Amino acid sequence: MPDPADSSAQERAQQHTVQQAVRRALNRDLQPGEILVLGRTHEGRAFRPSDWAERLAGVMSRFRPVGAGHSEGHLCYSPLCMPTLVDGVRAVVVSRELADVEPMAYDFVLRFARDNNLETVEACMLEIDPPGGAPGISAVRRQVA
Repeated sequence: MPDPADSSAQERAQQHTVQQAVRRALNRDLQPGEILVLGRTHEGRAFRPSDWAERLAGVMSRFRPVGAGHSEGHLCYSPLCMPTLVDGVRAVVVSRELADVEPMAYDFVLRFARDNNLETVEACMLEIDPPGGAPGISAVRRQVA
């Protein structure tokens, strides 16, 4: 029978690796209330088509924070749903603020991830006392329901 301590250590190491990859891709950490949808299934297969992240973010480009209109005529992604690349894997960063702007759009993105069995990473605040004394932000991998 596998030792639960070993699986817990492996899970923490995997979360740390994901957090580092996200930091490299975004030049910042995931913020509380953001979800990263990775273009990789839970079985480890790449999700197709290869431009899925840009297509999804393009559909969501209409939904923006109040007062954040876009006046130019060409397509511009919404700050609430941005495509990115994380260690060579296409991904989309989705803000929970999208649920305030348009709940059905937010639900659509979460259902899309769930229906296609895509890996998701959710940022959350953890009450950890790091050397600086402020609580830390941690990326937690889970399937968003």
